[in-house]
Amino acid sequence: MKKWGIKTTSGALSGMLLLGTMNVPLQSAFAASPDVTIQENDDVLFTDEEMQSMEEFFMNYDEDEFYKLLEIAVNESKSEFIDPSVADDLLNKETNNEMVIQPFGKVTLTAKAGAKAIKATMKKVGKSGWDKMIGKIESMTGTQLVVFHWQSINKFLDFAVNSGGTIADAMTNFLVKKAHFNKTVATYISKAFVMIVF
Repeated sequence: MKKWGIKTTSGALSGMLLLGTMNVPLQSAFAASPDVTIQENDDVLFTDEEMQSMEEFFMNYDEDEFYKLLEIAVNESKSEFIDPSVADDLLNKETNNEMVIQPFGKVTLTAKAGAKAIKATMKKVGKSGWDKMIGKIESMTGTQLVVFHWQSINKFLDFAVNSGGTIADAMTNFLVKKAHFNKTVATYISKAFVMIVF
């Protein structure tokens, strides 16, 4: 919760707030006393430490290395999955057991279609299996990847359903608007996210 102090002039004036090109009395603008408390949007609650850790990790993000970590995490966690066969889907294994590192076609799914596909995948993994898989990646990287936690992903999916563009665009916009990441970091996180869920 942030506290914003609004200064007022003493005497007969109750203070004015300049909004655009129009003066609005403070009481009209906030309907409260001059010392106003404004609540932050609670859609995503990342601590400063978590934000900094994720920014440092994703500014040095290597897609191939991340995929190897994902493969280890999925294989070590799949016994916790509601449907263990979803492990092959997460790793993009074809029936001949060859790996396909990045499914670029799925990055272009619309946000709505992507959200539906992600929900289906997460339902097969289950919360316990998901948390174990992400926890394994976190332990191998030494980074809290809270943006990939079950709760954060579900908040993103609620946002994505009403978003335009692709699923990757929706994730980038979500991270910039709701979590206040810079756009470069948000783009890297989105790529990693699409790799995990597809």
